[in-house]
Formats: sequence, structure tokens, C-alpha cells
Amino acid sequence: MLPYISFLGRDYPSYALLGLIGFFAAVTVAGSRAKQNNLLRSDLIFVGSFAGLGLIAGGVLLFGITQIPYMWENRDRFVSDFVSIMARSFGGMVFYGGLFGTVVGIRIYCRYINLPFSTAMKLLVPVFPLAHAIMRIGCFAGGCCYGIECAPPLGIAFTQSLGAPNGVYLLPVQLYEAAANVVIFAILWCFTKKERHWTVAACMYGLLYSVMRFFLEFLRGDVIRGSVFGLSTSQFISVVVLLVCVVGLMAGSRMRRKEEADAANSELQTASLPENNRTTHISNTVAGRI
Repeated sequence: MLPYISFLGRDYPSYALLGLIGFFAAVTVAGSRAKQNNLLRSDLIFVGSFAGLGLIAGGVLLFGITQIPYMWENRDRFVSDFVSIMARSFGGMVFYGGLFGTVVGIRIYCRYINLPFSTAMKLLVPVFPLAHAIMRIGCFAGGCCYGIECAPPLGIAFTQSLGAPNGVYLLPVQLYEAAANVVIFAILWCFTKKERHWTVAACMYGLLYSVMRFFLEFLRGDVIRGSVFGLSTSQFISVVVLLVCVVGLMAGSRMRRKEEADAANSELQTASLPENNRTTHISNTVAGRI
């Protein structure tokens, strides 16, 4: 629809600009909880920058992996047309690769400046889908990640697309995913108002997104993403992520129940002790925890 935005006599890719907007929106929202977690907003800007670099690196790398069959088919042209083959093979991004790269980027930065990784993740995980929603609008503007053919009024024809076929009515699945990500963001933001470990929020995010992405993949019209066992690459990864997140939530639930049971047993044991022994028992319990 609008692949480039002109500003001061120069053209800038809409996807890149909306990606920056998504980044700053996510960091700004996460920053509203920074003070209560003993972090500065500047900390989130820097760690978010490393997350963005990881997003790009991971997304491009996974896209390149999906293009291995294409590279193999064109292996005879590697010497004569190496640049164009590499540009085609690494010219896109796969979100799941970008997501994993984001976590790696955050980990690297936190390790480098000795920032608590769990604190950074607790603040950033809930806003991941907000940044993603805005980026998907950038996909719509540029014409990538397009949907299947669909007659109007639901279908929209691109006229200046960089990826989708121009003049063909296509389902704007990018906007559907953007809207779904906003809903996921709202759920996670409310869910994490109560103190939660970041892994619980991450599993919740992975659960919601993987289910949504699996079904939206049926509405995608671009086949360049590759396939695994009859599923698109993202569908296959969605199944894996869903299983991992379900197991993670179940394990977390069992651990919480065990901690609650241990705490209740400790209180019962304390209550059953003679009065003169309770102070000693409580002191030993506290010392053992320290």
C-alpha cells in the first residue's frame, strides 16, 4: 500500500519506520513499570536495542534456513550469481527466528552490563506482542506476508507492493495478525500486573501466539516461507512452541502447588510445637532460607 514514506526529500521503507515505532512504543510502555523493578528507562532502551539486533539476526537467519532448498537448486549459479542468490535467500525474516534472536540479544546485553536477565524479561515479555503488532502493519504497508486471494470487500488489491502481486485482491492477513497481537498484549499486560515469574508470562505468550499463528497461516498466500511435513515453517514451529509452553505452564503450576503445600505444612508444624519452642523453630526456618 505504501512501501516507502518520503521525508525531507528521501524515501524510507515503511516497514523499517514502523519497526522503529513499534520498538519505541514497546519500550515506553515497559518503562512505566521500570521504577518499581529498580530499573531506569535508559536500561530498557539499551537492552531493547540489543533485542532489536537479535530480532533482525534471528529472523533473517531462520528465513535463510528455509531457503536452503532454493540455494541447493541454484548451486550451479553460486559463482556467477552469488550476490543475487544470497540476497534472495536472506532477503526476508521469519518471526519465530526473530523472537529467539530477541531473547539471545537480551541475554547478551544483560550479561555484559550485569543487569538481571529475569528483571529485563519480566518487563519486556508483555510488550513483545505490542511491538509485533505495529511491525505487522509495516508488513501490510510494504506488501509482504500477504494473504490468500479473496474477493472484495474483504480482499484488498495492492498497487505498489514490494512482495504481494499487484492488482490481485488479497486477504489483509497482516492486519488480522496485528489485531490479534494487540489482544495478546492486553491479556499479558493485565496478567502481569500481579507478580509473575517471567517464564510464566513467556509461556502464556507462546501459548496464545502459537495457536493464533497456526490458524492464521492457513490464510497466508506467500509460499516463500517453506514447509515442514506438510505444514508451513511457522505452523511447524507453532506446534513445537505450543507443546513446550503447555509443559512449562503445567510444571510451573506443580511447583507453585508444592511450594504452597510446603508452606502450609511448615505453618502446621510450627503451630503444633510448644510455645517455648516456636521461636527457635521459626528462627531456624528463616536461617535455612537465607
